[in-house]
Parts: sequence; C-alpha cells; structure tokens
Amino acid sequence: MFPLYTTIEDATKGNGQTARHSPGVSGVCNAGNNGNFWSSTPDGAVNAYNRNLNCNNTDFYENYDGRSNGLSVRLLKDSTIRVLDKRTLFSMLREAYLAARKSKRNTPSQLKFERNLDINLARLADELYDRTWTPSRCLVFIIEDPVKREVVAADFRDRIVHHLLTSWLYPIFERLLIHDAYSCRKEKGTLFGINRIRRFCRAESHDYSEQCYALKLDIKGFFMHIDKDILYRLITDGLERGEYAGIPDIELCQYMIRKIVFSNPIDDAIYQSPPCAWTDLPKDKSLRYSGPSKGLPIGNLTSQLFANVYLNPLDQYIKRELKIHFYGRYVDDMVLVHRDRDLLKSAIPKIRQFLADMLELELHPRKIQLQSVYHGFEFLGAYILPWRVYPGRRMRKKLAKGIDAVAYNGILCHLNGTGIY
Repeated sequence: MFPLYTTIEDATKGNGQTARHSPGVSGVCNAGNNGNFWSSTPDGAVNAYNRNLNCNNTDFYENYDGRSNGLSVRLLKDSTIRVLDKRTLFSMLREAYLAARKSKRNTPSQLKFERNLDINLARLADELYDRTWTPSRCLVFIIEDPVKREVVAADFRDRIVHHLLTSWLYPIFERLLIHDAYSCRKEKGTLFGINRIRRFCRAESHDYSEQCYALKLDIKGFFMHIDKDILYRLITDGLERGEYAGIPDIELCQYMIRKIVFSNPIDDAIYQSPPCAWTDLPKDKSLRYSGPSKGLPIGNLTSQLFANVYLNPLDQYIKRELKIHFYGRYVDDMVLVHRDRDLLKSAIPKIRQFLADMLELELHPRKIQLQSVYHGFEFLGAYILPWRVYPGRRMRKKLAKGIDAVAYNGILCHLNGTGIY
C-alpha cells in the first residue's frame, strides 16, 4: 500500500500535472529502498518526467535520469500543453532554414547567415525559447515593374521564423479556407485559378449556350489597410476552431503571431531608394502612411497566409449568404460568375458594406467590372474568352520587351485556348 499523499502543484513550465509525496517522510518507497513513487510509464516515454524532492521537501526538480533518483515521483505531462525543448526547436528551425533558402539562395543576408549556420540557428532557437526574439530591421525600396510598388524585405533570419510559423499554421487554415482561394496554397496558384474561372464560365453558361456575366472586384490598398487587431482575432479564432491541431508549442506559436502581426517594419527600416522615389506613389500603396495599427508588408510569407485568413469571412459571405457559388479569389482580386446580371450588380453594395463593417476595407471604385463572358476579361495575367485564353496586356508587354520570357514559358503553353479545364 502507498502512504497517504499530499498534493503539491507542479509549477515547472506549466506542465499542468500534480506531484504527490509524503511530507517529512524520508526513505519511504514503493520498490526497494530508492525512495521513488512511480505513477506513470518507465523511462523513455515522451510525455513522462521525474519530480525530485530535496530532503526538506521544499524544492522540486524535473529530470529524465531514471529510477535511481531518491525521493522522486514519475509523472505524466498534460497532453494539452505542448512545450518544445531547445533541441527539437533547433531541428525545426533547420528545416525552416532549408525552406527559406530555396527562394533566397546566394542573397547577401542568406550567405551571411549560412557562414555560421549552426551558431546562428542556435541563437535563434534560444531567442524563441526565451521569448526574446524580435524582428530585425527590414530593407525598404521601390520597384517600377510591373507597377510601381513599395517593397519591405524582411531579414533572412526573420524569414526562417516566418517559414516555421507558416508550417504550423498552414494545415489548420487549409481546412478552414474555401477551395477557391488560390494564392499561397499547395497545388494551387495562378494557372489553377485561371482554369477554375474558365470552368465557372463554362458551367454557368451551359457550354456557352446561354448568356453569362463575370464581375471583377479589387480591394483598394489591401495589404496597407489590413487592421492588425482584426487580423489577430481572426487568426486566434481559426486556431481555436482547429483546436491548435498539430501545433507543437502553442505558447510559442502565439508569441510569434503577436510579434509578426503587431510589428511595424517601417519604424527602423533601412531605405535603399531615395526619398524622391515615393513622390508619385499613392499613399494607399505604402506602409509609411498606414499607421502602426494597420498594414502588412507584401513580400513576407506570413503576409500571404494572413491575407487568406483576413478575407476568409468575405469568401464565406459570398458563398453562403449571397449564394454565388462560382466565385474565386487570388489575394484581393475577385471574380464572381453568374447568369443573372442584376444579381451580380446587387451584390456590389452588399460586398462593399460587408468589407467596411467587418474588415474595415474598401472596394476599389475604379476596378469594378461587370461584363459578358463572351466579351472576355482579364484575370491573373490571362485574357479569358469562350473556349480560349490568351496572355493579358501586362504579360504581352513583358514578352515584347523580352522580360521574363523563360519564367512565363510554363504558363504560356496553356494560354492557347486548349488549357486544362
């Protein structure tokens, strides 16, 4: 028989379980004379650990050393509370580094980080483990092609954190998003989106035997007007709906989300373009005018995922409330297909009101287009017509100048009217 135990709350790193021991009892044991009280599985179990007591029963230590420790009890960690150890976190960061390196190979920041790879990964793991990580200074510059745009480039070590966080969040939100949100999703993208819209036009018009219309919408300054409080609430709600499934460290996940969402990369950024480069850039295209409570940098991997999370309520509203099932979205470019022109026309003020009330966004007044699918329309760089599809104006201009001809080769072979349906 075991002795009568007194409960002592386990305060070590929020493990959530309790240790029981006999106060003031020395040498009492359940096997031999080692002083151990075993209440769970033997050594080697992932969720088990030992609780040691000193001779005064006032200090408690956690270890995994085996059954030879005197005055200890074997406990099970709470399976709902997940905490990464540094070794596992280091391994995950290495995988995230390899993913981040694919698109940034041989850039100055990547080469600098790789020069002392293990040391830099260990330091990053320490900062995340100790909750002292903060985003580094960003590079800010202006690009002119294909349109004038402000680019806020994160430091490479921050990109590693972005890839780590995205690998945790993506499986949960992939289940919550609609099928026809195309950007930043596996096995989807530009060509997938083009062919889905072509299917919509063909299905709604009964193989182009009946009249059918396409409504194109765009959000004004989308990334610059994302409200950070609303975004954080939507992310948190989604994670709770998904019960944080597969997230190995919930507290660390929440920490990284807060740091990334609420950071203001413009504060101490390094500007690589002269001030005059911003002269004719619209204010709704720059984070410099967004304010601290709004805006996400366009280029970050997390921003692409967060954009889908932010507009998911709109997607659900159009599909479920407005009952427009032939609808697709790539970032903030939307296409709604229906045979009833008046229904599409009446949807415009409803969508405008929903964006204003729920997401604090605004439809771009000059980018609302409602026309027959027989006349054709542009979407994701392609011009879609019945039974055929051609390169759009922007793509044709680039090809005429010899710009990105190789990069467009993969999609051009499908833009000939015989693309995959």
